[in-house]
Amino acid sequence: MSSIIAIKRLRPTITVLMLGLWCSIASAAVDLQSLPRWEVGIGLGVLSLPFYRGADSGRTYIVPIPYIQYRGEHVRVDEEGIRGALFRSDKARLDLSLAGGVPVSSDGNSARHGMPSLDPTVEIGPSLEFLLWYPEARDRALWLKFPLRTALSVALKNIEYQGWVFAPYLDYRMVTGDPVKPWTITLSLGPQFADKRYHDYFYEVPSAYATPQRPEYHATSGYSGSRMTIGVQKKFDGYWLGTFVRYDTLQGAVFSDSPLVQQRHYYALGVALIKLLAVSKQSAESP
Repeated sequence: MSSIIAIKRLRPTITVLMLGLWCSIASAAVDLQSLPRWEVGIGLGVLSLPFYRGADSGRTYIVPIPYIQYRGEHVRVDEEGIRGALFRSDKARLDLSLAGGVPVSSDGNSARHGMPSLDPTVEIGPSLEFLLWYPEARDRALWLKFPLRTALSVALKNIEYQGWVFAPYLDYRMVTGDPVKPWTITLSLGPQFADKRYHDYFYEVPSAYATPQRPEYHATSGYSGSRMTIGVQKKFDGYWLGTFVRYDTLQGAVFSDSPLVQQRHYYALGVALIKLLAVSKQSAESP
């Protein structure tokens, strides 16, 4: 019964996390002339990932996912969140960046046994993005993105600030196939940096919880590792299908010697199938 309650409690956070992860396979910076002004749908997503970066255990989640896309002149809402309302030009834009983390039960993680469980996290903040390459065919693009996010731990009756995360990355995307039902392929790669408070939330071992096998540890700010994400999406016959694979390495991270880091390399996987319920007959404008 407790596991069912826990899953129900964290579903909104997992949905936020999946929406943030889908930004790696979003369809921005392609020719929007053939795309509708708005689309609405609902679907199901499956996400498999470790409890936190460096954990040797994790969970697979199945959650409902809302699908809303609006491609207006000044505001756009899609897999990348709310875009264009902050700033936009031909070569640069200031958007919102969204990410999150799942709750960590000390009972389900051997390294944290006897320590307090961790609440799920939500990260949100601005992202300054520069278009480096966009050929005349408008079927591919290369972006350099600089998201800076505030991290919050979210409990039922309490929200606490947990530091900041800076995760710059190169984002390459290509559209191929039928213009009406194209394949979109993306590849993103970049490092991550965070402050001491953020690292301590996941990797600190206070003296009260230190053991001979788990010595006291306090993290510092700095390099948090690097990640690479490959994503694919496709529209067909009233459906949207998207999937991604993410590789993460903690080699050289400032907290890599924490006793709570059990592995320095891991993969995260996700897939979502959306049923499009309504689609605008009006086409969107070009970016």
